[in-house]
Amino acid sequence: MCNQSLAAPDNHLLRQLDIQRGLFADTYQSFDIDNQPIIYVLQENTTAITRGVAVMIADSGIPIVGQEGFATLANEMNKIGWVTILIPAPDIGFIPTIDPQGELEDAGKATTEEEETKTSADTQETSASAVLLDLDISKSAVTTIDEQAFVKHEQQLVSLLQAVIEKSQEYPGFFLVISKGTSAAWLSKIYAEKTLNSPDALVVISPYWPDRKHNQRLPEWIANTPMPVLDLYSSGDNGWARKTVSRRQITAVKALKLQFRQRELLGFNMHQQYSAYIGKEIYGWISHMGW
Repeated sequence: MCNQSLAAPDNHLLRQLDIQRGLFADTYQSFDIDNQPIIYVLQENTTAITRGVAVMIADSGIPIVGQEGFATLANEMNKIGWVTILIPAPDIGFIPTIDPQGELEDAGKATTEEEETKTSADTQETSASAVLLDLDISKSAVTTIDEQAFVKHEQQLVSLLQAVIEKSQEYPGFFLVISKGTSAAWLSKIYAEKTLNSPDALVVISPYWPDRKHNQRLPEWIANTPMPVLDLYSSGDNGWARKTVSRRQITAVKALKLQFRQRELLGFNMHQQYSAYIGKEIYGWISHMGW
């Protein structure tokens, strides 16, 4: 009885309940994937002509209807002719582990650190805090994703996209995918390896993995995607995402990737302004391609 009461909560179930509490029953729908209901939010365009369907996948762990998600951007896309489908990203695979080599190096320094003065110790503590802000810079804080969890996350994302593709066929026009954070990274890999049929275009916003091995390959995967890619980034991105900004551009140029555009998002304090800005970037890009 005690073990049952202390069991870890089902994050997927909690997220589903949060969505159901926050929305009226007629404002969301659900897929059945592996006998598990997955809630999504579909909003039709508010224009006379439909450009197509924009599937929107935020970073893992971000609620689909929260301010940090794509709910506000979906409204902006509806205004320019897009049917939007907001879907949640899987959250499996993000349990950090410590690099064993880094642990040994830290242990070797322990004795020396104990002999330092309090002033030096305070300085080191401040430096350590700064390092934690950019985990990819610290050898002793290498965050890794378990390989089995990595594969499972990808499989769940593929299953989710397959269900969305079937739903999108109910509407005419283009098929656009807008993604952010780890979802953008995973989709770049999925499309580069042709695990799924490519959309007509892909928007990646601040793509990253909290894992040095996979994050280093991200520019290569983005460059090898067969569809046009809009790569958006900002100075507020985390260290993992900032680490590959220039390499994403360089690798795409070297690969002679057509219809690749990288743009910096200037800072806005309000989600409404930020989403409107992203919407204009996407509109300008697809208009340039003749959509």
